Amino acid sequence: MADTYKPMFNRTYLKVMLWIVAIAIVFLSASGRDTNNYLNIETIENKPIYFAEPDDTETLSVQLIFGLGPALNDEQKLLHKLLSQRLQQVLNSNTVNNLVAPAKASLQQSLQDDRITLLLSTEAEGTNQLSQLLPQLLQALNHSDMTTGTEAEWNRLKAELYLENQTAENRLLSAFTDTLSDKSSVHPLQRFPTWARNVFSNHNLTLAVSGPDAATAARLLAEELPSRGLTEQPLSTSASFQQRQTLPAIGNEAYALAGLSLPGRQSDSFMAQLIAVKSLQQTLTTLQPDVSTRLLWKSLDQQGYFALLLYGQRPPADISALTPLNRRLLNATDINVISATRENIKENFLERMSEQQAQLGLLNTLAFYRLPTDYISGFADRLADTSDEAVQEQLQTMLNINNQQFFYLPAR
Repeated sequence: MADTYKPMFNRTYLKVMLWIVAIAIVFLSASGRDTNNYLNIETIENKPIYFAEPDDTETLSVQLIFGLGPALNDEQKLLHKLLSQRLQQVLNSNTVNNLVAPAKASLQQSLQDDRITLLLSTEAEGTNQLSQLLPQLLQALNHSDMTTGTEAEWNRLKAELYLENQTAENRLLSAFTDTLSDKSSVHPLQRFPTWARNVFSNHNLTLAVSGPDAATAARLLAEELPSRGLTEQPLSTSASFQQRQTLPAIGNEAYALAGLSLPGRQSDSFMAQLIAVKSLQQTLTTLQPDVSTRLLWKSLDQQGYFALLLYGQRPPADISALTPLNRRLLNATDINVISATRENIKENFLERMSEQQAQLGLLNTLAFYRLPTDYISGFADRLADTSDEAVQEQLQTMLNINNQQFFYLPAR
């Protein structure tokens, strides 16, 4: 007689196993997302210094961060580029090389839209020399020649920027950002030497220190800096408000730009701005095929802006045509989009911050904008604490034609 087949697992057992697996998957996905090992970032009370001691590094890095003001309009961008060029000449000089050589250090600069950073890298045993090197370096920067030959450099940079602004997008953006701050009546080159000295003052210096024994280095360097408590942030200012401008035609297609000034990176509304902008990027396609749109957003020191570049088959030629487009975008960017965007921002951030080097990359930002030391580890919570209502309020502000300036670039 043939043997009767007996299955290894009965049906009830398999059902139980399936339920256990499903519950485990849900539990792990809910509780195991943020498993990052975060840096312990600290600061010294009343001093503009942030520091961290990452694992497995033998190099001590000191970032000297000098605020420049936001480079929104063309004049500010040119001033920043000119200063960067002048600074590089100083860094290449024998004076500076003779200062950093005893500490076995190297110096390199990087320019951002609202600050310039000098990265001083040295071996850990050079820590004790930093307190002497810092004031000597600042003195060298302030006593360097910042005036000879600046007119030729300025004219060359201005010509390069002029060529960049020949595209429709850059022409519109230049016209818009030119309205975001009042122009000085003094020519930029006349005020450049005084401005440059103020930039490289220790009263305008923030430090971000990382590497072995960064705490000791931070305490030594703190003695060379004046105390700086929390100060009330000034309100952003804009030049005279002209709601609509038509620019001279330069091409065969029409373009438009609608934009407004926003509070800067230190603002309490930054997280709501971030979610609002990322949400809008998901719904821009609702304006097609009639209009294609690109979103432009900057959030800098004390000031920023939001703008929509509109082009395609029928870009709006006036504010009256812009109104229904803004309404369509506002209606499309509903709570479901906002919630999905918030979750996507969170997941992307946690993935990027899984590496300690990526966390170190944000140390400059934390120090310059004086953000909380737990900003990275608490980012997901801050996202969650930003309500849908706060995001919707930002969207209504950004897409309100009464707040926007409108620039039209007609076709030839």
